[in-house]
Amino acid sequence: MPSKAKTVFRLHPAINFARLGTSDDYYLSPETSAGLPTSGSTTVGGLPINPDTEKVITSEDLRDRDGNLKRQAARYRIFAYTFHEPDAPDTYPNGGGKEILPGGTLDDGRRVKDVVWTVHLANKKANAYNVVNAQGLQAYADDNVPQLRNPEEYGDASLLDPQKKDASLLDPQTRMRKLVIDPGPRAIMSSQRRARVSFSFDTSTPAQYSDQHGGISTQSHYPKTYPQQAFQDDPLFQPSGPLETLGELRIDKDGRLLVLPGKGRTAAWYDEYGKPMPLTGDLNNGGWFDDAADGPVSATIVFEDGDGPPEEAVGAWVVCTDPAYAPQIRNVVSVWDDVYDTWVRELDLQPEIYQHGENGGYRDDYRPSFDADIHPIFRAAALQRWTANLPDLAIKAHHAVEQITADAKPDETIMAGLAYIRNPNEPAELNVGVPLMPLSLGDAGKAFLTVSQTQYFFLEQWSKGKCGAAAHTELGPGEYLDMAALSNCLGGRYVPGIEVSHPIRRPELYHQDWRTSHCGPFRIKYTYDPQRYEQLQPDANGQPKPVLTVGWLPFRDNDPLEPGDISKFMAIPWQTDYNSCSIHQTKINTAGVNTANGNELTLYWSWPSQRPDAVYPATDVVAGVLPDQVWSIRGPGTLTTDPKTTATFQDPLDSVRKWDQIGIVLQGTAIGDQDEYPADFYLEVQSCLPTAGQSVNVVPDWPFNADEPSAGTGSSQRAPYRPPV
Repeated sequence: MPSKAKTVFRLHPAINFARLGTSDDYYLSPETSAGLPTSGSTTVGGLPINPDTEKVITSEDLRDRDGNLKRQAARYRIFAYTFHEPDAPDTYPNGGGKEILPGGTLDDGRRVKDVVWTVHLANKKANAYNVVNAQGLQAYADDNVPQLRNPEEYGDASLLDPQKKDASLLDPQTRMRKLVIDPGPRAIMSSQRRARVSFSFDTSTPAQYSDQHGGISTQSHYPKTYPQQAFQDDPLFQPSGPLETLGELRIDKDGRLLVLPGKGRTAAWYDEYGKPMPLTGDLNNGGWFDDAADGPVSATIVFEDGDGPPEEAVGAWVVCTDPAYAPQIRNVVSVWDDVYDTWVRELDLQPEIYQHGENGGYRDDYRPSFDADIHPIFRAAALQRWTANLPDLAIKAHHAVEQITADAKPDETIMAGLAYIRNPNEPAELNVGVPLMPLSLGDAGKAFLTVSQTQYFFLEQWSKGKCGAAAHTELGPGEYLDMAALSNCLGGRYVPGIEVSHPIRRPELYHQDWRTSHCGPFRIKYTYDPQRYEQLQPDANGQPKPVLTVGWLPFRDNDPLEPGDISKFMAIPWQTDYNSCSIHQTKINTAGVNTANGNELTLYWSWPSQRPDAVYPATDVVAGVLPDQVWSIRGPGTLTTDPKTTATFQDPLDSVRKWDQIGIVLQGTAIGDQDEYPADFYLEVQSCLPTAGQSVNVVPDWPFNADEPSAGTGSSQRAPYRPPV
């Protein structure tokens, strides 16, 4: 007797990104993949969406009337997947999925009445551990943890017993109340779109969540923790305005969820001398808060009377993070490439690619898709010229790479034999710069960046002539959103990264039973449970204990993730890291010891696709002729004689005040009247920083070096930097 079909509901994207801005206004997260062709348009993917028109934005949509940078809202959809054989394991790509909306009817006849959405954002950065730029993920291996941030505040965040593999985690409540920003959950119903309401993650809006029966429960006693509560008797230094919210929830016109981030606010307490805590580093600034955040997204689907009880969709995750300053410039290694690599090699995503077991490994009979697996790498290489000061020879070489087509013979192209690609499987090549590519800084402990192992395997198959033109199985619409969201983010170099950090590559971060549970891949390990909000535990004084704990840590078979467990691995505040990660010597990754070949003083790019270094201002393009490049961060407060810091705010405090003045790099077709600039130009627009004058450093041709030490003294004093004429 045949089994009854089973319907599973999933939220997509599985991981999505809201981006900070200073405006009340917003646009929507992109739903296409950065730098790649889009159907019926010369404009490539990666552009956010105008919420009023549902078309991609133009340069006119980036700022509001007052010049404030708009925020990016993360949008979530619900897809229904029908499994006609419920006991059969799922596969990837599934290729299916049908979006459902309030008022719609499912294939099984049920009518959707409403959706109750629950989101819980938090920021744990000040209570987390320091980023160790030379160790990265390995700082947590063997039950180790790095030094604690703000260690003077009421002891450890967690006490790990080195004698026990499953060490207990103990959370001093006083420290949690002071250092964790936790406004509690918020809930909203799709039917509230008509009222155009929003619910803020602030101190005054009550904590609310789905009761899983079609209603919303309120927890008026939720123990919210916010800096202004912890410092009621002491003022906070808040250079851009009060840090009073982590974002808000809204519903779009069709009933989909929108998660809006905060406004990029920071706060610091004052030291014993009455001065704001200094910004002494790029990554770990004690005494500081920011409003980056992350957390789970859940949905309860309510059906019309008589059509059955409500059902829970498989949840998703949202990360509130930096703006996208070059949304269409594709990273050679994106977060998608890293997540996909982890799932292929360690979580049995596609056995036809990678076989697990004693004789496992990549399968030599697998034929990757040129369009889906090879061209994105080549395309990313070509786009680097628009955000970095590449020499003419490199620009021509990258252009030749981009011109390779699916029917080209690999040995007759510039990529013959993969002679210029750094092999991630060869440790000796990790320290070799020219002529190996990518020629940017690598991950923690590695001088230079490499493509992922799976990317390299695809390139090897292509080089051997074992490649097809089109994808084997098309992604379903929800699966495409999963891929697109992650492909628009920085991968490869997590020191600590921009949107996410090195834990994104850990298999224990994810639900691993995706085949049998039918939850689908790429899901952060979390299951919505309203009881955590209902069963509040009192402390010795009868006050509710903090709901959140120190949370998830890498290399441990520990509990599911909590709100704030993704962003806590990032820099605090994020602006100082963004500011500093322009150009560096390779030894910044290797504990100050040069391990790279070539001149140890040569400067390389850190995050050129996601953090533009050298750009072409659209305002200076005349008659289709490109101007000289300028640094993306420039103007008053940036002039320096030290080439290592030439593209940064010299006072780190300026980075938390002026981050929203930096321009955005867009394709020519998205600028102005859309006919003024060529489609193959990617130009800086809407910058509030000057393009010329004494406060703008000249962009030198690469390669260029850090200043030499003073001769004969062994001193670290630097000689004056004189840009080339």
